Amino acid sequence: MAELRRLFAPPAAFCGGELLLDGERLRHVRTVLRLGPGDELLVTDGAGRECRVAIKRLGRESGSAAVLGCDAPLRESPLQTVLAQAVPKGDRFALVLEKAVELGVTGIVPVFSGRTISAGATGGAVAARWQRIAEAALAQCGRTRMPVLHPPRTWEELIADAGLPALRILLWEHAQTGLREILERRHAAPPGVVVAVGPEGGWSAGEAALAQRSGFLPARLGPRTLRTETAGIAALALLQHRWGDLG
Repeated sequence: MAELRRLFAPPAAFCGGELLLDGERLRHVRTVLRLGPGDELLVTDGAGRECRVAIKRLGRESGSAAVLGCDAPLRESPLQTVLAQAVPKGDRFALVLEKAVELGVTGIVPVFSGRTISAGATGGAVAARWQRIAEAALAQCGRTRMPVLHPPRTWEELIADAGLPALRILLWEHAQTGLREILERRHAAPPGVVVAVGPEGGWSAGEAALAQRSGFLPARLGPRTLRTETAGIAALALLQHRWGDLG
């Protein structure tokens, strides 16, 4: 039997044993998934629940699916991770966002640093698109809880946030210590980790010094220089392998 296709829908889309299909959800079911009445799919609400539904109708403006059953599968990592990613040029933040969700991240903060080129990286339309990318990635990989996509922040605002996890890692090519060494020093898994990734030009010396005074541990990922969109993904994979559920 073929694996069921997956879809994201917020809790508000479920009512009276049915799932409302409208807007982007309706378009995705009809045009991307190419499903029709009678077809079944799995729908996560991003709040921990996954439901099996069967499409009843697909109208021009709206449709509906009958909820056949719901459960709460355990697919979320025990490690809480926050990725603070300096927004890269072009559309590469979309790639970072998608892969971070797949790797189990629980929070993502777009960061504007001194070397960030922020043109086209702000505004409601951009935020809405980023949210759609996160929702699609969540559904595709089978996760059930939506990571928090925070509003963009400056570097100074981020490091001044007292609510960040206690283990704070600054990926910096000039660091003297490797990330693996930092992880191996700790025998017990921390409750949470924040990983900060700089822009294409890297963190400035002043930004790195400011971060270290705020409790960030500088770390490098190895002898090769990784692109900004690669570095955070690599770090999240290492963290999930060490303390999470990867591998």
